[in-house]
Amino acid sequence: MKPFATLSACALVIGASLAVARDHDGSSPNDFAYRMQVLGSADSAAYRVALPLALYRKIVHANLSDLRVFNAAGEQVPFAIERPASGTVSNAATALSLFPLQDDSSATLDAVRVTIESGRGAINVQTGAQTPPTGRINTYLVDGRSLDTAVAALRMEWPEDAADFAGRVRVEVSDSLGDWRFVAGAAPVANLHSGAGRLVEQRVEFSPTKAKYWRLSWVGPPAPFVLTSVLAEPARQNVEARHSSRNFSAAPSKKVPGEFEYDLGARLPVDRVNLELPDTNTVVEVELLSRTYTTDTWHTVRRCGFYRLKSDGEELRNGPVSVALNTDPHWLLRTNPKSGGLGSVAPHLVVEWVPHEVVFVARGAGPFYVAYGSATADSAAVSLAVLPKNVSIAPASLSEPETLGGDIRLIPPPAPYAWKAALLWAVLLAGAGLLAWMAFRLSRDFSRT
Repeated sequence: MKPFATLSACALVIGASLAVARDHDGSSPNDFAYRMQVLGSADSAAYRVALPLALYRKIVHANLSDLRVFNAAGEQVPFAIERPASGTVSNAATALSLFPLQDDSSATLDAVRVTIESGRGAINVQTGAQTPPTGRINTYLVDGRSLDTAVAALRMEWPEDAADFAGRVRVEVSDSLGDWRFVAGAAPVANLHSGAGRLVEQRVEFSPTKAKYWRLSWVGPPAPFVLTSVLAEPARQNVEARHSSRNFSAAPSKKVPGEFEYDLGARLPVDRVNLELPDTNTVVEVELLSRTYTTDTWHTVRRCGFYRLKSDGEELRNGPVSVALNTDPHWLLRTNPKSGGLGSVAPHLVVEWVPHEVVFVARGAGPFYVAYGSATADSAAVSLAVLPKNVSIAPASLSEPETLGGDIRLIPPPAPYAWKAALLWAVLLAGAGLLAWMAFRLSRDFSRT
């Protein structure tokens, strides 16, 4: 009976362990510590919400695996986690007002009379030549006053049935119609046909330039057609992902000279840091370190310098310093006290991060909730790349946190019982006991004989 009792006990232990795993696997809202309601007025098939600081304070896993989206019925809906990235964008090309200068001479714009109407209206251009025009256009004046950004290329348009031509064009700019400077000296232009084929070169590229007026002049024989329009292609602009920031005071130090500890209290995806130095005219070289848990060893994040100076009545400060993406909540600032860079007051640590965004499909009835905070839940995020391009994703926000399972969900469960080792030991002990009992019986039988 004893072996059967041992096996029954092991089975109970195994069953209980599996039951605990099933109880908090993230399939139910109550498996998580907190939730936030999605707030949005638009009726959309999908929504996008940025994660606030309060969520990062209670998230357990740095990869946000303990996050889910549920509908009003408590059903999980498909969602993806994204982190906006910096990049470059280019706006659409802008058509500019074009004024042909019908003059066969090689005179510059100084030989014409220009009348600029008020505002950003038309430009009236008249040549000063006494000879009648021949129909060939040597120069074009382009009005770029409507442009707010720098231009990286001009695209010339002409009729589809324009005659073949291969030549070069010169591009100049001015802000006063008087002083002109070169942008492109002799850019190639082509409109060639060969059977059904066509070779067209109509773009002139140059370094990003911003000017009020542009002048296009043919280098050599002019084109046998008239330009119908000129489009300005703006330079690609750097677009930086929007950062959130927060500053932190130094935690009680361990009396190590020149060291200051900071507890962020959250697993923020930090990618930029700065220091708020307490005193002006301070220049300091520091080492920034971080760790996940207080029992971990510090590891270096970056060595860099910070300053706060006052010059000619103006205060100068360094900008944020980039660091590799870091989700550690504990930071250490280490300085050399012998350098005299810092005074007795601890500087504030400023951290900046790009909040993650959650995109989810609004399946089922609302309201929808973002649940988070679980030591046992695994990642359930999916890719929403299959969504059609024309599906609108409405922006939304999140409410204040509401308690679900509470902070107990943030605590890892006890290590699972090592039932395999226990069962092996039980079998070994049972076998040893059986052998001892058999040896005892044999010894008694021998003693009787």
